[in-house]
Amino acid sequence: MRFAALDTRFLLALAGGEPDAEATIDYLQKNGFHPIITESVFEQIGEFVSNPSCQSHEAAVYASKNFVTWGIYDPANPYVENGTSCVHAEKILEQGLIPDGTTIEAEMLVEASCHNCELLVTFSKSLLSAPSNELNLALIENGLVTVTVAIASPEMIAQRMKLLNK
Repeated sequence: MRFAALDTRFLLALAGGEPDAEATIDYLQKNGFHPIITESVFEQIGEFVSNPSCQSHEAAVYASKNFVTWGIYDPANPYVENGTSCVHAEKILEQGLIPDGTTIEAEMLVEASCHNCELLVTFSKSLLSAPSNELNLALIENGLVTVTVAIASPEMIAQRMKLLNK
């Protein structure tokens, strides 16, 4: 099975009907990927749902109710559940491999690796501009990855879909 991890912003964009997000889901399905959300994304969506004054509240409520109908899974993973992924995310941040990156961004990447995702779909400029070879080497060194994790934005994937459909 092939897995692709989706970030929080992606789920909110999908809930809002953004065309690039919808094209990304089509791309993933056409290319045999099973889209997943990781624990940190699930937690962040939950925080938005429980905070009615949050700007993303309505989209988060919609996403939390519908992600399963969109064919998105939220699998369990022992590395995530026991906190190992958080430790590795902190190491990656300390090494400066995600310039201007936040803890949640590093956690999403490490959790994607823990789930053997080949792809991380994100709007994060920090992750999209991070040195992918160095990031993947760090994941390998930590014993977390058995596949290379490619990082792409919904916009990049939507452009690929347009090229493939010509």
